Amino acid sequence: MKDKINVLGTEYRIAFKSDEEIAEDMNAEIGQYGGYCNEAKKLIAIALFDKCKGETEESKAYLTNWNLRHEITHAFLNESGLSSNSNSTEQWAKNEEMVDWFAIQSPKIYKVFAELDIL
Repeated sequence: MKDKINVLGTEYRIAFKSDEEIAEDMNAEIGQYGGYCNEAKKLIAIALFDKCKGETEESKAYLTNWNLRHEITHAFLNESGLSSNSNSTEQWAKNEEMVDWFAIQSPKIYKVFAELDIL
C-alpha cells in the first residue's frame, strides 16, 4: 500500500501504528480510535488493530479500509477549507456522522460512476 497520497495538491503521509500508539497520540483508551487525520502534520494514522481480540484478518482488513476512507475524507475536507470554514454550524465538516456517511457510501457511489463510465 502507498505511504503517501495527494489530497487536493497537498501530500499526506499514511502511517500504520500500533493500537497503543494511536491511543497515546489521541490521549484515549486502546481501541477507542481506529485512526486520525492530523491536518497540521499532513498525516493520516491508521491503527494496526493489533490489540483487537476476536478479529479475523478479514475483519481487520475491513476495519483498516473503512478507517482509511474515513480519515482520507477528513483530509479532503481539511484541504478544501471546510474544516475551518463551517460558518456558524459548529464545524459541520468535522462532524463524525457526516464523515462516516462519505466513508461508507463512497465505494457505492464510485461503483455507480464506474458503471456509467462517468469518472
